[in-house]
Amino acid sequence: MPRKHVDRVNAIKCVKVAGKWRFAALVEKDGEIVRDHVWIGGQDEHHPEGRYFLDWHDRGKRHRQRVTTFDELAEATRRKYRELSGANSNLSVSVPDGSTKIAPEQIVGTLSGAIERYLEFIAIHRSLGTLRSYRLTLKLLYRSYRKIHIHEVRRDDILEFMMQCYRQGFCGRTVYNKLVIVLQFFRHYGHARLVERSDWPAYVEAVRPIYQREEVELLLRHAEEDERVLLKFLLASGFRDREVRCVAWRDIDFHSCIARVTVKTAWHFTPKNWEERVVPLPLALIQQLGDLKKRRHAHSNSLIFPNSKGNPNASHIMIVKLVAERAGLNCRQCRTKHGNSCADGPHCRHFYLHKFRHTFATEHLRHGVDIRTVQQWMGHRDIQSTMVYLRGLESKDAHAKINAGSLAAYVALPHTKSSPLEATYSLIQTEFL
Repeated sequence: MPRKHVDRVNAIKCVKVAGKWRFAALVEKDGEIVRDHVWIGGQDEHHPEGRYFLDWHDRGKRHRQRVTTFDELAEATRRKYRELSGANSNLSVSVPDGSTKIAPEQIVGTLSGAIERYLEFIAIHRSLGTLRSYRLTLKLLYRSYRKIHIHEVRRDDILEFMMQCYRQGFCGRTVYNKLVIVLQFFRHYGHARLVERSDWPAYVEAVRPIYQREEVELLLRHAEEDERVLLKFLLASGFRDREVRCVAWRDIDFHSCIARVTVKTAWHFTPKNWEERVVPLPLALIQQLGDLKKRRHAHSNSLIFPNSKGNPNASHIMIVKLVAERAGLNCRQCRTKHGNSCADGPHCRHFYLHKFRHTFATEHLRHGVDIRTVQQWMGHRDIQSTMVYLRGLESKDAHAKINAGSLAAYVALPHTKSSPLEATYSLIQTEFL
C-alpha cells in the first residue's frame, strides 16, 4: 500500500558538474551529513560551491526549499520533517498569527514524530555512538513501515522491517541487534510482544578471538616506547576504545594500583551504562605509567594517550595495525571494504582494539578469577555478556584427561614403515600387557 504522507525530507545541494548546475545528494557518514561532500556518479566528491536545499515529495508532488547555510541544514530538515508529518496526519494546530505549529505531544501519534521524540530521549540518556546507531536503525524502520501512526504497528510490520534489513545485506547478528532497537522503540510507547520467539534471527555465536602469547610478544618487541605502554594498557585494563581515549592521569591510583573509568564532561564522555568502575592493574604497568608521567611532566587532568593536540586520540586502532605490520604479523590475505590489502599496508583485520578486551576477559577467567569479578571489571550490565568468554575455555583437568587418554597416545605414535594395525597392537601391548 502506498504511503499517504511524506516519505522523507532529503538534504541536497546544487553544485556545478562539467560546467552545468545540478542537484546532488549529500554524503552521510555515521548518520551525520558531511559538509560540502556530494555523491556524483556514485563517487564522493568535494563541492564547496553551490547552495543547499530541502527536497521532499508530498502527495505525489515534488518540492524544494532553499536553506541559507550548512549550519541551518539539520534543524531545517528536522523542522520540515515535523511540519509535514503533522500536516499529513491532521495533527497541525493553528496559532493566532496564522502560522502552523506542531505541538510535540500531538506529533507522537505519527511514526516520524515518535522517532524524533525517542531520539531526543536517547540523546539525553545514552552515548553519542548509541544515538547514531539508533538513528540509522530507526531511519530504516521509517522506510519499511507502511503506516502513518505508531499505534497501528503489528507483527507483520516488524517482519517487513527484518526483511528490509536482509535486503540491505545485513547478517543475522546485525539484524538481531537492529530488531532489539526497534522493539525497544515500540516498547517505549507501550507496544510490546510484537514478535514471536520463532521470529528472532538465527546467527552463529562465535568464540571471541584473543591475541596469542607469541603475537603479544612480537607486538611489544616492535612497538616504540609510548606505543608499548598503550598496548600494555589495552591488554591489562580491558578498557573500551573510548575509555582509553579519555583516561586521564587522575584516573590512575598509583598507590592502590587501579585505573578508573570516570565521566569527562570536557570531552563529552560518559561511561557505558552510566556506571563508573575500577579495574586493578599489574604493578609492572603502574611503574611504567609512573615513568611515562614523569617523562612528560604531565598534569593530573591531562590525558594519558592523547593526540598531538592533547585531545582524545581516535587513531589508536591505526597504531595497533601499524605495529602489527612492523612486526610482520599481517596475514597478507584480507582486504578492507575500501579495497586495501594487508599485504601492502597496515590493514590486517586480525588486529583491532576490542580484541585486547577479549584477551583481558579470557585470560582472567582462564586463571581462576570468578566471573562476577570479571563482569565488574568489564563493565557489563548483564552477566550473559561476560559468559560468552567461557565458550573458548577448557579446564586444566580436561586437558590433563585428554593428554592421558588413548586418543592422545594414538596421535603420538611415531611415523614408521610398519602398518597402522601393527603400531596399534604394539601400543596395546605396552599399555595392558
